Amino acid sequence: MAPILGYWKTRGLGEMCRLMLHYHGDKFEDRQYVCGPAPTFDRSEWTSKKDTLGLALPNLPYYIDGKFSLTQSSAILEYLADKHDMLPNSKERRAELRMVNNHIMDCRASFIMTCYNPEYETVVVSWKETLPDRLKSFESYLGDKRWLSGDNINFPDFNLCEFLNQLVLWDSKCLDAHPKLREYLTRFENLPNIKPYMESAEFKNRPCNNKQAKWGAVA
Repeated sequence: MAPILGYWKTRGLGEMCRLMLHYHGDKFEDRQYVCGPAPTFDRSEWTSKKDTLGLALPNLPYYIDGKFSLTQSSAILEYLADKHDMLPNSKERRAELRMVNNHIMDCRASFIMTCYNPEYETVVVSWKETLPDRLKSFESYLGDKRWLSGDNINFPDFNLCEFLNQLVLWDSKCLDAHPKLREYLTRFENLPNIKPYMESAEFKNRPCNNKQAKWGAVA
């Protein structure tokens, strides 16, 4: 039986895991839950099932691999990397990967909160002012490396490139002052298995955020 990745029918925080699975050519069931329409945005398609799946800490996304299951996007992403022997042997280098991934998650959380804020048109102005410094931190960390950790791609790259791709949809010029990030994202988007997936209707027709969001609710 193929592993199951469960998440909303959005990109959100589940897409980086989908990207990792497609990158490795893994067969999996992409189990997607649909949020109801306004004004209630009913979540019962998920909430009615979440306690029936054997998850220790029920949440979305989840990953079920035989008798083993995980929730939390970063935990799933790292597990998938480990499953494919991507993680370095050094505990220091593994810690660095988690550090940069957590930094990406902090930035993503801030963007997500902005997108779902009822006062989006107001708060997005101040968030946009912080974006150059956020992007500068990523570009500085990347430096002249091919990937965040060096010559070999690893799990934080899937997180950051998914985030950057969303940001370009949000503001097509946001990477103009960050050419290394632009090249880095292009390199990722042209990887075997990633390129055909990101060019597919399956990917393009999936909105970045759920229906409650003020930005990204429509693909």
